[in-house]
Amino acid sequence: MADAFAFTKPAGLAPHMAFCGLDCSDCAVYVATKTGDDALRQAYAAHESARWKIQIEPSRLNCHGCKDLQPKSGFCATCEVRQCAMERKLENCAACSEFPCAKLDRVHAAMVNVGKAVNGVAKARLNLDSLRRGMGRS
Repeated sequence: MADAFAFTKPAGLAPHMAFCGLDCSDCAVYVATKTGDDALRQAYAAHESARWKIQIEPSRLNCHGCKDLQPKSGFCATCEVRQCAMERKLENCAACSEFPCAKLDRVHAAMVNVGKAVNGVAKARLNLDSLRRGMGRS
C-alpha cells in the first residue's frame, strides 16, 4: 500500500468528531472544503488516484464533516455507522448502549487497513474509547 497522504492541518481548525470517532479535521477533503483550498483538493485527488489506481475528480472531493447533512465524499457517503447513529440520534457511537457493534468494528477495521491507526488500532476507536472513559463507561 502506498503511503498515506500527508498535509499540514491549518492552525485553529476545530476538531469535528464523526459518529464513528474519526476526527474529520484530520481529513484532507474536509480541510480543503472548509478552507477552500483547491490545491490541497487537487493534490489529494492525484495521490489517491495513484494509490488506488482509479481516477478521482478533484471537483467531487467536498465534505463538510460527518454530521453535516450536505453530501459526503468517498466511503463516508455510504457509511452505515453514520446512518445508524443518526437514526438513534446519538452524538457519537461512544454514547450507544450497543457499543461496540459489528458495524463499527467493520468501519474501524477498514480504517486500520488504510493507515488511519495507531499500533493496529483505528484512531477513531481510540477517540471513542477516550470519550467513553470520560463518560464513566468502559
